[in-house]
This record gives sequence, C-alpha cells and structure tokens, in this order.
Amino acid sequence: MVITQKIWVGASAVVLVAIVVVGGLQILNQTPKDIIATAPLDSSCNLNAGSCKANFPGHGQVSFALSPHPIVGLKPLQLTVQTEGISPQAVEVDFRGLGMNMGFNRPRLKKGADGEYSGTGTLSVCILERMTWEATVLVTTRNGVLAAPFRFETTRH
Repeated sequence: MVITQKIWVGASAVVLVAIVVVGGLQILNQTPKDIIATAPLDSSCNLNAGSCKANFPGHGQVSFALSPHPIVGLKPLQLTVQTEGISPQAVEVDFRGLGMNMGFNRPRLKKGADGEYSGTGTLSVCILERMTWEATVLVTTRNGVLAAPFRFETTRH
C-alpha cells in the first residue's frame, strides 16, 4: 500500500512538471520575439471591403486581405499578405478578439510568387452580436519581426 502511494505521488509529480513545461512552451510560442517595428494602426482600414496596407518606415510595407466578405466566424477565410521592400523568412497572422479572449489562433502563410503569402484561417464564433478583432500580420525577417495590426468587425447572422 505504501509503495503504491509513493508511485502515485511520483507519477503525479512528473505529470504536473510536464504540464508546466508544455504550458510554458505554449506561452513562449504565442509571444512574438524580437519585434523590431510595429506599423501604426490605420483606423480607416476596412478589411470587410478589401485589402489594407501598413507601412514600416525604413522597412517596407505589407498589404493584407481577408475573404470572403462579410468576414464571419466559423467559416474558412482566405488570407493574403503581399510584401514590398521586405525579405520575409516567415509570415503569420495572429487573430485576437478585442474585449474577449478567443484563444490562440495564428496561421502560418505559405510563400507564393512576388512577395505574396497566402493561407487559410478560421475565426472562433462569438456569442456577441458584434465582435471586434485584431489581426496582426507578423513578418519574420533575419533582423527581427515586423508587426502590422489590422482591425475589423464580425457580426453574428
């Protein structure tokens, strides 16, 4: 009985340590490292109407588009990023619900021709009638990460 209890306590300790390590790695992977420039948020941008651009003074620019329109949750979205004056090593789009934690959602895009990166993503469904999202395009370069925030709204139909 005492041996079984010691084995149970030891196994529980190992599982607890594993959970802490995996959780810590998840947090590290969620946070972009070495952000060297953040583009200013363009409040006139409307991703529900078409693509938007963000400029990084001295680093180039990105254009970002989501489709189909209107943008809604739980439906596949086509993501397109076009870069100019930037040599990306990777491009990701980090989706974050403003005012409500909607979980980690960061698809990595695939490189196409002429600085274009594309992929698919899906937004979580929200219980609110209207939800404001921030999609941050993360462009990893050899010097660090460029971050371009874009905001848009979804409505529940």
